[in-house]
Amino acid sequence: MRDLVIPKELRSLFKKPFGQLFKGEGLLAAEKVKKELRGERLIIVGDVTLKNMLALGVKPDLAILDLRTEREKQEKHALEGRMVKVRNPAGTISGELWESIHEGVEKPGTVILVEGEEDLAVLPCILEADWDTVILYGQPGEGIVLVRVNEEKKLEAGMILKVLLNQ
Repeated sequence: MRDLVIPKELRSLFKKPFGQLFKGEGLLAAEKVKKELRGERLIIVGDVTLKNMLALGVKPDLAILDLRTEREKQEKHALEGRMVKVRNPAGTISGELWESIHEGVEKPGTVILVEGEEDLAVLPCILEADWDTVILYGQPGEGIVLVRVNEEKKLEAGMILKVLLNQ
């Protein structure tokens, strides 16, 4: 897949939560989210969300991080498993990132370390994940978003992808 560069005028499509927003900072939102989990396959996008879920004993099947939070460098996470490093410039969904998500969904225990930004990884995660997978990601300054992958979410993500491909 070719790199998808998201034009500034379309970035607002990614500002609205794709799922249910659990408000709160740090562990407060993570504790609310943990109560909603039922043992589904789990994808976590983002350093802070991963850190807080790991602190509560919740390990993802796939983690995507860039070791930065709001441009500030973060410490490495103590996750074991298959590590994949990819390039993904800001405002882009690189073909390399998309392919690594595709492979990571098939190989639980994968950690994708992004050089650049992982912010837009939620779109390919929704499209690549199996139904009933849960995707968690941070909504800056608000909390954690929980997305249950289903027909509605796949259609929504597919429509956004179509808009991006036709720009």
